[in-house]
Amino acid sequence: MQETIGNTTYNWTDVTGQFADLCHNLNIGEVVRDRDFTLFEAMTALELMDPKMDGGMSIKNHFQEQKQGNRILTLKQLIEKNLLKISSFTSIELIHLFDQLLSTFHMWLDGHSLALTLFTCVYLHDIPIIDDYHLRTICYTFIKLIDYIRERILLKAGLFEEEDFSGTLTYNFPFYRDMIKDQTCLTDLKKCEDELNKRLRSLKHQTDLNQLDINATQQLIYRIRFLRLFFGLTLKFNEANEKTGEQTYLNSEEISKTLKQIDEILQLIRPSHILEDETTKTDDSTELIIPISLLTDISRSFDPYYNYRQLPPAFNRFIRQLILPSFVYTSLTNLCHQLRKMLEITDKRTLKHSFEFFLEYSTNEKPSLFIRSLLLLSYLPSVQGCLLSSRKIFGQISFAEQVKYEIRLFIVPPLLTLKYITIDNETLNYSENFFQRACVPFSNLFYSLCNNRARTREKLSNLLDEFSVLQDESEKLDQWLHKYFLQHILQANLSTVNHQALLLIEKTSYFFQFILHWTLLIMEYYLLMGFDLSLYSKRELYDVYFYFAQIILFTHVNVYKTSTNILNTTVPFLVQLNQKQQQMNKNQINNVFIQQLNSLIQQHTNDDPLQDLTNDNSSTQKKNKKKNLNGIIPPNIEYHEQEFLLTNGHLSMSTATHRCLKALEIEQRLKFSSGLSGRRLVPRIHYLQQIQAVIIKSKDLVDQIQSDQIKRIKKKANETLSINIFNTEQGQSTTGLNGQFVHSQLLIDCLLRMNPTTIEQDEFVSVCKEEYKGNQHELSIINDFEKNYTPSRAIWWYTRPSFLYRLLNKALRIQNIDLIYLFRFFIRDLHRQLLEYQSLNVIRVYRGQLMINDELQILKDSIGKFISINSFFSTSLNRDLAEVFSRDSDNCERVLFEIDANPQLTNEKTIC
Repeated sequence: MQETIGNTTYNWTDVTGQFADLCHNLNIGEVVRDRDFTLFEAMTALELMDPKMDGGMSIKNHFQEQKQGNRILTLKQLIEKNLLKISSFTSIELIHLFDQLLSTFHMWLDGHSLALTLFTCVYLHDIPIIDDYHLRTICYTFIKLIDYIRERILLKAGLFEEEDFSGTLTYNFPFYRDMIKDQTCLTDLKKCEDELNKRLRSLKHQTDLNQLDINATQQLIYRIRFLRLFFGLTLKFNEANEKTGEQTYLNSEEISKTLKQIDEILQLIRPSHILEDETTKTDDSTELIIPISLLTDISRSFDPYYNYRQLPPAFNRFIRQLILPSFVYTSLTNLCHQLRKMLEITDKRTLKHSFEFFLEYSTNEKPSLFIRSLLLLSYLPSVQGCLLSSRKIFGQISFAEQVKYEIRLFIVPPLLTLKYITIDNETLNYSENFFQRACVPFSNLFYSLCNNRARTREKLSNLLDEFSVLQDESEKLDQWLHKYFLQHILQANLSTVNHQALLLIEKTSYFFQFILHWTLLIMEYYLLMGFDLSLYSKRELYDVYFYFAQIILFTHVNVYKTSTNILNTTVPFLVQLNQKQQQMNKNQINNVFIQQLNSLIQQHTNDDPLQDLTNDNSSTQKKNKKKNLNGIIPPNIEYHEQEFLLTNGHLSMSTATHRCLKALEIEQRLKFSSGLSGRRLVPRIHYLQQIQAVIIKSKDLVDQIQSDQIKRIKKKANETLSINIFNTEQGQSTTGLNGQFVHSQLLIDCLLRMNPTTIEQDEFVSVCKEEYKGNQHELSIINDFEKNYTPSRAIWWYTRPSFLYRLLNKALRIQNIDLIYLFRFFIRDLHRQLLEYQSLNVIRVYRGQLMINDELQILKDSIGKFISINSFFSTSLNRDLAEVFSRDSDNCERVLFEIDANPQLTNEKTIC
């Protein structure tokens, strides 16, 4: 093959076939190596063969289709040639454009360039030219969304690497910062949503209903609502006050509610799916099927080569196909879950707890750059762009103050515990310089934990050098303070001096122990990350295990022992010294550091090892006494009562006899506070079937109860059945037994038909918190329910042994209308999920039950009648398992229910 270039003619030999045959003998990833063909030549050949090396060649066919001679048609040119419209969009077209924009947005968050993702949409290059209000609002919102994430989150956090994330490059794209504000976008989205709701109502009232148009309009409403909620959620992170420019406190409760609303919307959205072959029929109800013929007018709305000329010749992440909408919406659901989990950082009030949360979150959740940036800015917000070490934790607490408080908690140094000493300027400056110096490595630690895993390990190795320098400075500070405080303590002239405590204070390096503690924590995590990243070979494992166990952990255990010994020995001595100085100084706190930490100490009195030094004991006792008078278990409850709460759930006190009997009928448990009340009540309750035991305050007895409870997993078998009987031979009275049957059925039916509201769950949680006030175990579960409950996990929450199961079944058994009404949202969700998993065939199920003779006789007399169970009826497909639940009992009969459940009967209850 001859080719003339200039004045030279070349005779080329085609070796393509021979080269391909030789390559068949190579494994994937294997490269030929020869004396004249080294690795350098191989990599050069690979780069030269890459089509991306020649920008013109790779899009030759695309330019030929454009008929413009190596030119891209702009938005105005497409409009002039009637190749793209800017008005009168149908709901189907808007849904397609929305899903495509969302797909490009998702790819941008994954690290791709704006030029290859969002700005491949030609509409975004000139949004004001769009006449359609809905599309213009959607485009503006996506532009403002990426602008806020880029400017206020990604760049402020500074966690991205250029080789991993190229989404910060703007290529001079328009962001319309002066034309439209963030809040304007939210307002316009709300207007679009209202207009579409009006259109939907008018469509439903038309004579000839177009079901495709109705469904498309409804789905478009869901998408716009999602965009409004997601954009509003993003604006809540790293937000600043417009007037003062100060950091706005992160409202985790408000964000949790927004995330819950987004979750609910995502469950309603059906991802779009383009059907190219319209003759193919599909019954998939999870996706919104869109025939390709309906998208002809917007076929050129996305052009992957639109910004091609702005990219470098060998751009590393070229995109020719977008992610499917179904995958995008699934990823957004996972993103909401990660955000909900991330908000738990707001409950971590110490550096140690925050450190552990960062480790757990990065290990288990594998967060993306966007989530990691939000985590860092939630903990260390940066609105003004200040240095990392100057940022405040949650925008409120400086690192210097937090480090002081952490040292006080860990090892109680006299500098941070003696309230009434006067510190001279030289000691004050020396100490303050150390705390300011400590801000840098501690802030860098949390910054490092928010990087990707490999980069985190690299930064931790550099961070260890900073902590080693800080160790040297802490040792010098300890030596300085030893002389100062020994002189001060000896001048106090205590009548009784604890020589052991004095010796310990003299020999202990307080600040060095604290810095060593954190250095060892970082070293431990550094070694463990090597396992996570598979960096160790088999021959290295022995050395790693030895170093980890015999050096790091051994040293760390000694640090903890030293700290514990100091707390046990010196705290009483420091309390005594403080009390003596208090009388001399008349409660005037002279220690500057205690004055600085006063607010932190008051917020965390339960964690403070020197609570007696910082709180008035009498006020605490009065507060606890007041709680006891109200019948609430105080925080300092005795051990056996705490164990009783964990074993039996909620425990409430009853003072009046009739209230006690009523509580007994419902709760099936009783506690006597005095022998007199026991003598009065026992004769009146001995016949009640609910009585399982009479509990007295005894640690041994409570331990025995806890052991029995573990063995009694089958405890549901002896719960009394709350049933109603309907006798067809009686009249239609609504006041007798038939009336109870009808009322129970109508009640549940009405609850299932009620429209959901936004406040019903909040009302329920508020009542539960009041009911279980004082029971920390149940309150923690209630808080978890408030933050993480979703309708898709209703069955999981019901089967979880907690307040939810007990309260719901109690309300249903005694037909407490008020309490059942509070459960209306949960009953609806549970019913909906049971319908989703309902069996399609006739099944035979079994339930083992212990029943007293009176209950059994009622069932025998009800043969041929209708029976209604006033609660959810749990059964098993395994007969042997059901028989195990009906164990032997002296006072009850063993009953086995054998039920043929037919889901094909439309008037039957849900069977799952």
